[in-house]
Amino acid sequence: MFMPKRALLATAISTAIFFAPSSYAEGNIYDTVHSDFERIVISGTKTEKPLKDVAGSISVITEQDIERQLVTDMNQLFKYDPSVQVTGSTGGAQNIIVRGMGGDRVLMIKDGMRMNEGYGANGLNDIVGRGFIETETLKQVEVAKGASSSLYGSDALGGIVVFTTKDASDYLEEGETFAGNVKAGYTDDGKQSHIGTTFALATDDFEQVLNLNYRSGEETQNYAGTKPSLDIESTSIFYKAKYNFNEDTYLSFTADIWNQDVAGDVAYGLLGYFRNLDGYNIVDENSESEKDNQSFQLRFHSESATAVYDMLNVSLYVNSSEQEDVEYGQIDIAANPHSPAELRDMWKTSVYKQETVGFLSNASLALNETHTIGYGLDVEQSTSSRTEVKLYSVEGTPKPGYPKETDKFPETDVFRAGFFLNDEISLLDGSLLITPGARFDMYEMDANGALKEDGTTFTDFDENHVSLSIGGLYKFTDTIAGFAQYGQGFKVPAYDLAYIEHDNSMYGYKIVPSDDLAPEESDNFEIGLRGHTGDFFFSTAIYYSKYDNFLSTELIDIETSINPYTGQEAQVLVYQYQNIDSVTLKGIEASVRYHLNDSFSVFANAAYQDGKDDETGDYLTSISPLSGITGVSYEVDDLFAELIVNWATRMEKVNEGNAEVAGYGTVDFLTSYQVSDEFRVNLAITNITDKEYVRYLNGAGHKDISTLSDVTEAGRGFSVSMRYDF
Repeated sequence: MFMPKRALLATAISTAIFFAPSSYAEGNIYDTVHSDFERIVISGTKTEKPLKDVAGSISVITEQDIERQLVTDMNQLFKYDPSVQVTGSTGGAQNIIVRGMGGDRVLMIKDGMRMNEGYGANGLNDIVGRGFIETETLKQVEVAKGASSSLYGSDALGGIVVFTTKDASDYLEEGETFAGNVKAGYTDDGKQSHIGTTFALATDDFEQVLNLNYRSGEETQNYAGTKPSLDIESTSIFYKAKYNFNEDTYLSFTADIWNQDVAGDVAYGLLGYFRNLDGYNIVDENSESEKDNQSFQLRFHSESATAVYDMLNVSLYVNSSEQEDVEYGQIDIAANPHSPAELRDMWKTSVYKQETVGFLSNASLALNETHTIGYGLDVEQSTSSRTEVKLYSVEGTPKPGYPKETDKFPETDVFRAGFFLNDEISLLDGSLLITPGARFDMYEMDANGALKEDGTTFTDFDENHVSLSIGGLYKFTDTIAGFAQYGQGFKVPAYDLAYIEHDNSMYGYKIVPSDDLAPEESDNFEIGLRGHTGDFFFSTAIYYSKYDNFLSTELIDIETSINPYTGQEAQVLVYQYQNIDSVTLKGIEASVRYHLNDSFSVFANAAYQDGKDDETGDYLTSISPLSGITGVSYEVDDLFAELIVNWATRMEKVNEGNAEVAGYGTVDFLTSYQVSDEFRVNLAITNITDKEYVRYLNGAGHKDISTLSDVTEAGRGFSVSMRYDF
């Protein structure tokens, strides 16, 4: 894996500082837009459209938001949007939850490419996360809420997250041939520092952008600062080249290489069982984790009208992700009837790999003033594996039976192919837009003849599916519109859930593979209203989602087992992933902003969620309590400032035996100042009142309130970043 040397990076940055300064494209980044509804999004229809013309709810984070909020990691992207939650912290597994639905049931794509899936217990992605990406390369992040399989196929069961990266034109003003920046920052939460540089170059019809970033720091701490220490380093190399055949047609190539190394002093998975076992003393332990992601894409785009399209996108891509976790422990074992006295060295190496190769295409064609059709074909092939190797040795000699290699699931090939078609129908002089859509998908999952522990072969899956949708948007006035949509979603059983064979009898459980899982399906209904009257802007939506054949772990048997370390007989709970009848999620979201004058505005948003297993009546632990933000914003000339109150009510929708999580209110202050044409400073003070609190998603499922102290959020924090443009 290529890791840029710090000296090389420092040299590049030093060189950049001495370039003659020129005016940076501030108009692209810092122009105040009074209406978020004018933002251009692509997630709603796979074509560029203003948000105000999309029949559905889409949350958008722009490069301006990323800079002003001092976002340094994916888990911080939607911290001021209560309808979108991001689990995990820097250096650990992360995942995006949309309206209470997460795991791999939300499709994540970057510039059209499928991003890596996650892996973990019960589909929670708590071991291998998602979003292996550098935030400094992002131009925009969109979250289209609700089922989107009629456009994106399998895995868009609960929504999609679309990451769009920057082009050279985002740094170059009209007529410029060279520009760029140097950016550095620091946050005391995790003592994380960051330095990076960007170069943008245009020569005739050819333009290029190169972004280099380096981050280092520690783990994001809880309130008491008691999390075990982690050292985290990340590097990113992002390159995009574009050749413009004319004003309407171009060919681009993108290479995005990201790496993160995490080193810790605790071996959780390897030594968890031995910590409280009599006669076993832990002498030494540590862990290392390395995450790599490499993606390459060749894309052709044309808006030169032909008989079959007005706009065409075609791309080929490969996306490769790998996470290697190595844990080491040394334990001093006293002599006992079940084990001799010895000083044992133990290693566990776990590797997750996934590679996806894909062909993507989409086009649109205006047939007449009433009908504009969109269509496309996607073909993708993924290969995924998860291996684990354990080595126990004494004085350098492996113990009998070691090293021991197991596959948590067999190496699995997944083939996807889908064709979609939709029609945007414009009626009543453009006041009414109706968009029906459909997609046909073929899906094959092949375990390559692998055998289960009982000697039988794993079941292959071969599914076809049709997903439908229809959306409508009616413009009551030029500035106010109502919308409604219905969308279907589906997700074939994930390879790790269908094929997992995990014997952890020592811990009292094991999971056996399933042979007859059906695809999960969803029906999503939503109505909403958005717009503005004068200086008052608003958006609200009500949604209802039904998920059928929902995958969940079910207890199917209870066995007995002899513990090899204690010699005692113990019960072993046998679980299997099975389809349950259905899950229902519903809720309401609202946001408002009022511009008091050209400088001051006040704003607020809130989200309410409810979700249950329809069969048992149990609450889903992935929902959030009523929560939101309120604040005041000031922007004039070169100064921007925002005071934000984050709040959540007490979570009382917990299942029997689980602890309720208290509500909270915290205060953040953000400010940004353009010191000169070339130099900008961004500052943030978070949790100003130093409030101790717990986000419900981190405390969900805890049996005792006393254990919540381990998952509290950090106390008062300070962040700063500086950017020099040239």
